Amino acid sequence: MAVRMAGNSVRPVTVVGHPLYTMILPIPIVCFIGAVITDLTYLSMPEIMWLDFSTWLLLAGLITGGVAGVMLIIELVRVGRARTGALIVHFVLVLAAWIVEVFNSFIHARDGWTAVAGTGIILSIIGALLSLAAGWFWQSASYRESGERA
Repeated sequence: MAVRMAGNSVRPVTVVGHPLYTMILPIPIVCFIGAVITDLTYLSMPEIMWLDFSTWLLLAGLITGGVAGVMLIIELVRVGRARTGALIVHFVLVLAAWIVEVFNSFIHARDGWTAVAGTGIILSIIGALLSLAAGWFWQSASYRESGERA
């Protein structure tokens, strides 16, 4: 997403012409949704393998979400005064999803059924919904700023 400032625009950080943040953002979203799916599978079929999958997906989502968060902070600093409310709201949603999933990771560190049943599945669902909202908000903000009409 390029932010317009006084006739010119601040271009996002890119790798071989592709915006880095836009490439990283989907990874934690998919990992957090995958954790919900593996949690639900564990509740219907209590094999410890599904709990392990959830734990690994949460770890991968937290690591890539942390990298995405750092990239987003860099983008916010780069656009300076041209910050839009869209970027700030997106940042708050990403941060909220990441914090919920940190707590979820601690819950999933428990042993067996208590790691998922109750608090674990609720936090997984909340974190996945927050990350989906953040991704949706990023896409809609990018679409609005590009000047395209629906």
